[in-house]
Amino acid sequence: MEPQQIAASRALAPDPRFPVTLVTGRVRRNVRRDTVQLRMRDGVQIPARIHRRPDVIGSAPVVVYYHGGGWTLGRPLDYESLLTMIADETGAVVVAPDYRKAPDHKAPAAVLDAHDTLDLVLADPDWLPVSPSRVVVAGDSAGGNLSALVALRAGAALAGQVLIYPAVDLSRKHAYRNAPMLDGAALDTYLGLYLDGSGVVAADPVVSPLRAASRAGAAPALVQTAQFDPLAPEGADYVAALERDGVKAHLSHYHGVPHGFLNIPGFAPVAWQARWEIIDTLRGWFA
Repeated sequence: MEPQQIAASRALAPDPRFPVTLVTGRVRRNVRRDTVQLRMRDGVQIPARIHRRPDVIGSAPVVVYYHGGGWTLGRPLDYESLLTMIADETGAVVVAPDYRKAPDHKAPAAVLDAHDTLDLVLADPDWLPVSPSRVVVAGDSAGGNLSALVALRAGAALAGQVLIYPAVDLSRKHAYRNAPMLDGAALDTYLGLYLDGSGVVAADPVVSPLRAASRAGAAPALVQTAQFDPLAPEGADYVAALERDGVKAHLSHYHGVPHGFLNIPGFAPVAWQARWEIIDTLRGWFA
């Protein structure tokens, strides 16, 4: 992917309007959506989408959601159906940062932006429309990687972590390379754009949470994987590693679907089941 191709791919991302929502799921119109600017540690500001029901005020739970896209593509707007559903059904405020992406920003830029976003939320800032009562991190694919890394650092400050088909070991060689939606060539490309020239190696725990010395003290986890996804074994291995380190973790493996299926319920109806599992899990953590 040359810079022109990356720019073209980003420009092709459709807004969540009909008929796109026949595939991605409808956006909950009763959920308010705003954009704020978050200042990172180096002074650069990144945008973040805030999703909340208008009746949610005072103290409320918060979900910080990191989107997928191979650390290269994607944006919070692509997740409006899922994020407004979470906000509507749980009463949580959902904060979705548009972290900096490769190849312009190599590793660990996305990781640092992810850490900084959570730190800002935990600090109860004025731009957040509520005072956080409980905080959960969540994300899919590359965003699942960022969520796992943030959860390791945050420890008991979090009520939980939702990891949706996460990449947790960037050094892993994937035997399943002809998968739909995410094949071996795409994995190689994304990793190259993210890591090559960064000075960070794939096995570094800074980018690979499965390589961390320990996960003890991390928040409880829900990990969702897909059958036709080269990353599925990583998710299962991460649940096993969490449990070995004394962290409560649950693995749900969805059959007959590819990587990214939660974003296409119009094609993969079981995505609704996966979404409701996330919502039910969040309700339990928030209670």
